Amino acid sequence: MINMNKLFAQNLSEKDVASLVEKVRDNHNIPAMVVVIMNSENLLLTEIQGERISDSNNIATINDYFHIGSCSKSILTFMAGKLVEQGKISWDTKFLDLFPEFKNIAKSDYYNITLEDLFLCEAGIQPFTSGEEKFPQIDSSISNKRLEFVKYLIQQEPASKRTDKGFQYLYSNASYTMASAMLERASGQTWEELIKMTLTDELGLSFFLGWPNNYNSNQPWGHREFKGKLKSFPPNHEYRLPDLIAPAGDLSMKPLDYAKYVQLHLKGLTGVDKYLSSSSYKYIHFGHKGFSLGVANDKLGGKRFSNFDGSAGTFYCHTIIIPESDLAYVIMANCGAQKAAKGILWLSKKIAKKHYNWWWKFWM
Repeated sequence: MINMNKLFAQNLSEKDVASLVEKVRDNHNIPAMVVVIMNSENLLLTEIQGERISDSNNIATINDYFHIGSCSKSILTFMAGKLVEQGKISWDTKFLDLFPEFKNIAKSDYYNITLEDLFLCEAGIQPFTSGEEKFPQIDSSISNKRLEFVKYLIQQEPASKRTDKGFQYLYSNASYTMASAMLERASGQTWEELIKMTLTDELGLSFFLGWPNNYNSNQPWGHREFKGKLKSFPPNHEYRLPDLIAPAGDLSMKPLDYAKYVQLHLKGLTGVDKYLSSSSYKYIHFGHKGFSLGVANDKLGGKRFSNFDGSAGTFYCHTIIIPESDLAYVIMANCGAQKAAKGILWLSKKIAKKHYNWWWKFWM
């Protein structure tokens, strides 16, 4: 247990969190789990339990990397927000305004899709979310394979129906590859360069592209369940997120660094200009109801919250931000099994229930 504040809320203590994490790990077969709870000024409580590899006695530490999956979409939106504030692009910039050379090959359905449409998953782009779609074969001699993938995408039939307002919502990893291409064209930097500049150079946060154990074999390994048993995935295992959709979900971060990134959003949502303006954070998180710019939002107990979850199958990252309560928390685990995901969401509700003393909400 790393204790940063013995009691950060009247009804939720370090002992509560430790007990809840232990229960979830035992009942949901999760090798390692981290919880970080914060307000806009401090990281208040951190709990880490478990092993880097199941049944290994190789203890996970707070300085390990955990894969954040689709929480990477939030980081892409975050970088877009900065470029918007710098005047290099706008949310309503049309894709083909930045890539006029593609208009002769693009389906006319895509002529007016914008950066915002891509982040909202309302651009009609093929999803590439099930793991079963076939990616196009791209010649190995082509240097920018993601851009070649984008050219392929805009030649395909739309994957969702059109309405008077545009395409219907359809969650799409490929949509974020297209958004990343727009940021690259607007900034003159690659996606990888933008991440390094943003997270490391400007914010001082560590990250790694890919699974943690590809960074170092002694980092946490991802796990999935097969026939009721956990399987760990060693470095360089063939199961991986294809590079063509990497901007949608292939980042790993250290828990405290990821928590500091989330804390920036909490600060912004509570009215503080920090890296981005407060208005940008509010637009990203709550500009659209239900699913905004790479971020979901809803209400619980009358309190508005935003969240982003990520799993590329072998890790899970869960993020909740409740600006009205100046509260956010992060749960990270090195297991992406469906059973593990249910346990993490159960834990998330229990943290909220104890924090707000909702003892009477028996359904939580």
